[in-house]
Amino acid sequence: MKKNKTVLIVDDSEIDRVVLRNILGEDFEIEEAENGYSAMEEILRGRDSLDAILLDVSMPVLDGFGVLRLMKEKEISDIPVFLITAEATKDNVERAVHYNVTEFIRKPFDKDSVLDRVKLKLGVVSDYTLTDHDIEETTKYIVELKALYDKYLLHSGKALGHYERVSAVLKILLNEYSASSRNAELDGTRIDIISKAGYFYNIGSMVLAGRDGRVTKKEDADKEAYQSHTILGADLVRLNYSRHCRFFVQVCADMCIHHHERYDGKGFPHKIMGDNNLIYTQLCRLANRFDSVFSHNKEYSEMQFEIACNEVQKDKGAVCAEAFKVLERSKSAITLYYQMLK
Repeated sequence: MKKNKTVLIVDDSEIDRVVLRNILGEDFEIEEAENGYSAMEEILRGRDSLDAILLDVSMPVLDGFGVLRLMKEKEISDIPVFLITAEATKDNVERAVHYNVTEFIRKPFDKDSVLDRVKLKLGVVSDYTLTDHDIEETTKYIVELKALYDKYLLHSGKALGHYERVSAVLKILLNEYSASSRNAELDGTRIDIISKAGYFYNIGSMVLAGRDGRVTKKEDADKEAYQSHTILGADLVRLNYSRHCRFFVQVCADMCIHHHERYDGKGFPHKIMGDNNLIYTQLCRLANRFDSVFSHNKEYSEMQFEIACNEVQKDKGAVCAEAFKVLERSKSAITLYYQMLK
């Protein structure tokens, strides 16, 4: 059983491969290819074990876009790809979008940026040490972001209460998960930050509405435009480049991108499956769905909790079994929280 996720680095420059291997080698298993054809051999041989590809755009004989073309022909679309380029030109971006690739890594490489972005894409939480100054700056950013988002929600006639409840329920779930799981490494500070990040899981709808004046619904013809709100939300959150806010930015961007992903791999935008979707993002999805069902009944009794819980669990492929168990064990705390809202 492999310990870490596996990343394939494809670059004709040995120096660039060494640099990237040094950046990622402590956190990921590394495979390498020096040209596009070798890359395709690695991809076809290890498509079930590769978790991401870092692909240089400019290579002789078969360049990065040639590799993407062959991957599309072979119907290989479930491996996240980062395009390596000295400059993300408009032409490159447009061609990349054609292959459903939106991630670029620019040369020269920035160690922290490369490592954080690959970790984020693959659902690996960085073990940041949060100082008092980090917490202070993160709190300021959350307040500023919330003021911006709340203005949009109110202007659009959307209820702030739903997002506040999702954040609160997520915090209850995280506390229960932390107390009951041997794999949880969450202290109170991280739980507080992650739960606050849950408030913004759908903030990409604000960016999408700002682009075309409306939020495209799932059933509309332009499904691709609707699905783009996940990536747009993450891009918005990442506009804060402060190192002091890195933990919040990472977990919040992850929720923005992956809150429509499913444990069974049938979600979007990347169709990731299983534990590749972080547990806190799965719990955020669960909190969102639970509130949508439970908040309609104002009794907020434990009996109504059971009804809502059963309704949510009908969609078995949405999140992992452990997430559902965490919800069940949180019955008393969640019911009490809703009763206090009356």
